Amino acid sequence: MLKILAVIIVVLIVLAVLATTAKNKGKSNSAKKDYDYKKRQLLTNNEKKVYQQLIDALPGYLVFTQVELSRCIEAEGPSHLTISGKSLDFVICNKDFDVVAGIEIDDKSHTKTKRTKADARKNNAMEVAGIKLIRWPATPLPSIAKIQEAFPAITEPTTEKAAIQSTQDKKIKILEQQLFNMARKLEKSEN
Repeated sequence: MLKILAVIIVVLIVLAVLATTAKNKGKSNSAKKDYDYKKRQLLTNNEKKVYQQLIDALPGYLVFTQVELSRCIEAEGPSHLTISGKSLDFVICNKDFDVVAGIEIDDKSHTKTKRTKADARKNNAMEVAGIKLIRWPATPLPSIAKIQEAFPAITEPTTEKAAIQSTQDKKIKILEQQLFNMARKLEKSEN
C-alpha cells in the first residue's frame, strides 16, 4: 500500500512539474506576441531634403544616413559608453569609404539642456577621433552652395582625360612588345 501511495505521489509531482513548465512556455510565447512593433521612416522630412541636397552637391562622395558613432569611432571602456547608442544624421565618405565628416541637422530639441550635453559629448568624441563634425540648423536647411563650401571638390576623371590615359596605356604596351621582340632577336642572333 505504501509503495502504491509513493508511486501516486511521484506521478502527481511529475504532472505538476510538467503543467508548470507548459504554463510558463505559454506565457513566454504569448508575451512575445504582445510586443507592439511598427514600421517607421528612416529619415524625417527635413533629413530627406538634406540627403538629396548632399547627393546633388557632393557627386564625388558617398553619403550614408543614420550611422552609429561606433561605426566611425573605435572606443573601449568608459569611452565606449559615451558613444554607445548615439548616431550621426549623415556620414560623408570618400570613394575608399574613409570617413570625411559627420553631419548633424539640429532642430529645436538641440537647445534643451540634456540634448546640449549629449551634443557636447558627441562633438568631443568626433574631435578626439579627428573627424570633422558639421552642425547645420534644421531651418533654414543648408543650400547646395553651403554644402559644397564645407567639402573640397573631388574631381572625377573626365572622358577626355580617360581617353588620353587609355591612349598612353596602349602606346606603352606597344613599346613593351617591341622591346620584347627586339630582345628576342638579339638573343637569337647571339646564339
